[in-house]
Amino acid sequence: MNNIYQSPTTDPIQLIISLLWFLLIFISMFYGQKLQAWKASKEIQAALEKLKKWNDECKEILITNFKEFADKKKTQKDLMFQLEDFLTFITISPVSLDPYGIIPKFDHIVDVRDNRFKEEVELLAPNADIVKRSNLENLVEVTMAIDFIYRLIRHYLILGKKSKSMILLLQISYQLGLIMTMAKAYYQAAKAFSEGSPIGDGLGPLVAASFIRAVSNDDISANEVERDTIVQELEFEERTIYIVRAKGPGGTVGKPGKAIKNLIEQYGDSISRIIMIDAGLKLSGDKTGSMAVGVGAAIGGIGIEKHYIEESTTGKTIPIDALICKQSLEDAITTMKRPITQSVPKFVEKIKMAIRKRTQKGSKIIIAGIGNTIGIGV
Repeated sequence: MNNIYQSPTTDPIQLIISLLWFLLIFISMFYGQKLQAWKASKEIQAALEKLKKWNDECKEILITNFKEFADKKKTQKDLMFQLEDFLTFITISPVSLDPYGIIPKFDHIVDVRDNRFKEEVELLAPNADIVKRSNLENLVEVTMAIDFIYRLIRHYLILGKKSKSMILLLQISYQLGLIMTMAKAYYQAAKAFSEGSPIGDGLGPLVAASFIRAVSNDDISANEVERDTIVQELEFEERTIYIVRAKGPGGTVGKPGKAIKNLIEQYGDSISRIIMIDAGLKLSGDKTGSMAVGVGAAIGGIGIEKHYIEESTTGKTIPIDALICKQSLEDAITTMKRPITQSVPKFVEKIKMAIRKRTQKGSKIIIAGIGNTIGIGV
């Protein structure tokens, strides 16, 4: 029998799939980066639209709040122009090439900035009382934050398109999740500050106030020792306790570092221990309102107040206990959530236990409730 060669039958569907596969490889080789950049720019554009919406709503909240206390002769349009100018306010850091003496420089710049904010708010809202002005300052800062995020993302989107830089667009695209989470927190914080509601960061002052009510039935006088910062003195189990916290109920964090430094200079070696309570960022998966116990100056910011505490305690070798309430950024700057409120009695009991176990009778102890006192009175 003669063997006759027969060519295999070609499947049309398989041929089409093969052609498409080769076409895809060809496109990815020559146009892959452009497609990635196009996808990234579309994602950034969508996020930018959401940021613009949040930014506009925050500005509307800001103008509405200022309008309530502004001069009746000023129209909403006048307020809008003035606030728009102030939202781009910048603070230039002092030179740090020579680090010696950098803390007083920063302290001075921050004081000038705070005074400028107070002046602007007083000028725009002359009919507001001191508490409401403090809240309006906080509202301005939150609006400034989300406005800056919006303008920054818009800048990088335009720059990435103009320069046709895929790397720049992809870097922003990869971080959009974190950026939008932060922006959303500021957006929600604007509502909390406009209402004057206590926020998660107020846990420290709230614990300090709760401790006073738990150990004393008397009205404890509050002395303002630094700007927006008070000290209250009371007795607990034969020990003298000095409670340091921001004044409240306006939105302010005060200057607890300077207040603690003044107390140490005044009472010297008789200060046996400092206990600090503050809110701290939690890790993903940690329970909101849970407690972390440690040592060291539990206070945030750029480090000015922390420096005053560490400098004054180091010379006297005064130990510092730290009690931290774990929170996310959103928890810290929005209306205080139930788990945080429910943790207050646990912190009060922990303070009592620390005083009993680690201090002697007749000694002096400083308890510092660190945080923003919006909605939290004396």
